[in-house]
Order: sequence, then C-alpha cells, then structure tokens
Amino acid sequence: MMDRDGPPTGVGVRRPRRIEVLLDQRVLDDAPTQVTSDALPVEDFRRFALYLRTKSASTPTTVQYIVEFLEPRSGVWHKYNEGVFASLYYEDTAVATEQDDIYTGYSLGRALRVRAVGTGTTSSATFTVSAAVELFD
Repeated sequence: MMDRDGPPTGVGVRRPRRIEVLLDQRVLDDAPTQVTSDALPVEDFRRFALYLRTKSASTPTTVQYIVEFLEPRSGVWHKYNEGVFASLYYEDTAVATEQDDIYTGYSLGRALRVRAVGTGTTSSATFTVSAAVELFD
C-alpha cells in the first residue's frame, strides 16, 4: 500500500519505534536558567511524541519547552510553531508536585532538539525538567 505522503507502508515495512531521553532531571535555577538537549537525528521518522516531566520548588515563575528542528543547509535551528508547541509553558503552581505530559507532532527536519527555559528561577526557586522523544512513522 502506498501512503500519499511518503514511502510504502504495510506489514513488515514499518520501522521499530525509537525512544531517546533528551533531558534527564536537569535543574533550572539561577545558573543555568535554561538547558538545551543534544541534537537527535529524526529524518527517518515522520512523527514524534514528546514526553515531559516537570517539577518546581519554592515558586519560580514559568518554564517554557521549545522544540527546534535543524535546517541542514544553513545550520540554523528553527522553533517548531505547530499547535501546542507554539507556546508550551508551565507555571510553577501547575507543576508544584510533578506534572507528566505527552504531546505529538511531525518531524520536519533532519534533527530535533529541546530547550527548557526557566524564568523567575533562583538558587532555591527551581524547575526540574525531563524530556524524552519517541520517534515513529
């Protein structure tokens, strides 16, 4: 069977799903206030699921997760502005204990990375962030 948007699909054609941890319990405080994952090659996959775990302590303000794709010719990272990814923020009150969420999107470049940017963080007002990506057709 031929998919309109890509290569043939059907029994025995699908690639196995791949899960990669991008950020593992990284603490955002007064230094650093943001963290960027390593680049993950995604060109062989059409979709991704982003798993987030967010926790706050002592009332920092907000944390924003930013998904970016690499444009290989220029080497520039571009923010993914599709759907919820255009403004993926959490306030500290929403994640005071711990918040686990999943979002899905399309793989639009050769590589993907995730940035987490905290505001209102100090040495005691912190966010602890984790992110993993599952790649699939």
